[in-house]
Amino acid sequence: MSKQQKRVFWPSVVLVVLAVTAICFVAARNRSASAAQRSVPEFKQRIRIWVHGDDVRPKVIHAAPGKALVTIENETTADVSMQVERVLPNGTQLIDRVNLPGRSKRLQREIMLVPGEYVFYEASRPTIRGRLIVEPR
Repeated sequence: MSKQQKRVFWPSVVLVVLAVTAICFVAARNRSASAAQRSVPEFKQRIRIWVHGDDVRPKVIHAAPGKALVTIENETTADVSMQVERVLPNGTQLIDRVNLPGRSKRLQREIMLVPGEYVFYEASRPTIRGRLIVEPR
């Protein structure tokens, strides 16, 4: 190899090695960043409602907008059909209905909450109600 070829060859090799190293570093960094993002669990607030023979508790619940994990606790021996409705200016809108057999103690359901007021009640006793108030952050 001539002197002129050596002057061109070795800098070219160094540039190729630097380029491959940079590409490997960026790829490894992106993989570790995406793995870190996937491992962060999504926040879901928890709401618990107890259904008794003559009442639902609590009477008022305050929550934030977003996903909520609602747990219905059956304190009766009968079947329970819990309804969650959003209160609108001209009436109510059914958000979710949870049917819980008498032999089951609890059931969880995930619902999406937007700011506003909601009511929840057992379908066989619609006059016994609780309120869920979702306040904007």
